[in-house]
Amino acid sequence: MHAPGLLVVTTLLAGGLVAVGSQTLGFTYPRLRVSIERLAPEGRAHLLSVIAGLPWLLAFGTLLLAFLPSFITIPGLIQDHCLPHDHHPHLCLRHGLWAPSGQAWLILGVLGLAGGAFWFRFLRRLVDGQRRVQTLLRLAKETGGFHLLPSSKALAFSAGLLRPRTLLSSMVMTSLDEEDLKVLLAHETAHAMRRDALRMVVAEAMLMAVPRRVRRVLLEDLSLACEESCDRAALPQAGCPERMAEVLLRVQRLGMVTPAGQPGATGSQLPLRVRALLGAPYPPTPSWARLLWFSPLLILLADPVHHAAETLLGLLNP
Repeated sequence: MHAPGLLVVTTLLAGGLVAVGSQTLGFTYPRLRVSIERLAPEGRAHLLSVIAGLPWLLAFGTLLLAFLPSFITIPGLIQDHCLPHDHHPHLCLRHGLWAPSGQAWLILGVLGLAGGAFWFRFLRRLVDGQRRVQTLLRLAKETGGFHLLPSSKALAFSAGLLRPRTLLSSMVMTSLDEEDLKVLLAHETAHAMRRDALRMVVAEAMLMAVPRRVRRVLLEDLSLACEESCDRAALPQAGCPERMAEVLLRVQRLGMVTPAGQPGATGSQLPLRVRALLGAPYPPTPSWARLLWFSPLLILLADPVHHAAETLLGLLNP
């Protein structure tokens, strides 16, 4: 397969699968949401992060399975899979031929324009937000394990994506007593250690093709799970759930401001977080890692996925 044909094939298959997977996720997530909400926030955050990436995992996993016969054929481990049939285009890295048709180029163009528009808006918003955060960090002074920003606004959040740092404003420092500040710092330090800002950015990027309403709900659920996890991480410093809830409400009354995309103590859905702190404990989180033992069975799907992809290419080149 010549390079342009291979590029078009992989882009068409990946883009189509991401689009289909995203729409399927948009349909199924509202029906799964009630069950997911019962999980403890730490496991819920991990699960929601995986769910956000499912359309892309589906796309790249399917591409790997579709090209797996070619990978095995090249070193001669199996007989050339292209020889027994010539009734449709070959998806083969060795000698398969597929010249993109006008219809294929049109579909590719539509996917490119739609995806490009999404990514352009997302990246512009991300760059603008991180530029503002870096400006605040430059104005702040590092002291006592956090950055102190001279400001009359109430600011407390984890700043940055790859190397997050805790930032507090002088207004917060003067408005809270020492014990409350320790609890607040414990909460923000948990955000930094978990890299929740990066988690949210990656999840939003992966959900670009999901319907807007479902995308917003899933991101809010992920944000809530991150906030609840950090509330629980700060419990040893607070001493008890009631004390933790009091500090959160006290911080909320300061009129806390958090830059878009940065996790903070007042974060999202504070009433739900207080209810989670004071309510019944969550059940133990099930171990999803055991399912990985069954992943080698996916290799059995390589042949049908490969031939299904070739049939699809045949439909695009009538």
